[in-house]
Amino acid sequence: MNGLLEGRVRILKLLSAVSFIFAVLTGCSTTTVTEGPAPGMKAERFYAGIRMNSVAILDRSLQKWYVVQQNGRNVAEHGKVGKIAVEKTGVSRTATNTLQVYTVLRNRTNYPLQVQARVQFFDQSEVPIEGPSSWQRLMLDPQSVVAYKEFSTRTDCHFYYIEIREGR
Repeated sequence: MNGLLEGRVRILKLLSAVSFIFAVLTGCSTTTVTEGPAPGMKAERFYAGIRMNSVAILDRSLQKWYVVQQNGRNVAEHGKVGKIAVEKTGVSRTATNTLQVYTVLRNRTNYPLQVQARVQFFDQSEVPIEGPSSWQRLMLDPQSVVAYKEFSTRTDCHFYYIEIREGR
């Protein structure tokens, strides 16, 4: 019986290795796309650094969790409902070889919102090479979208990190 169990373990290890090699050779990967940044995680369990080429919503008031309650007790978490959503983000090189980054934000509320955005650029080693830009005020009409754009001043920028906060 012990030999049968060892054989099954070997087969499972072999299948795992073959699956991994196939994924590497074909370039397949499973990616889950969610809007906005990932929720905060404990640093001792996960890497808590900056996710390059991403948008972070800094204020909790712009992105909240909602919970289903029954008889005054939390029954289940359903997900994030935020005042704003990150619809799209991207980067391109300009004619002078600097970076232009942009993000499209959606106001999910039925009232106007004021947010601020800034960007920080990084070199090829993911080291900041330009200080963060100044905060730019964005006005979002109810149920509308707005674009935030910013340019780097240096040509050796490779990555960016956009931050969004509630208007002050």
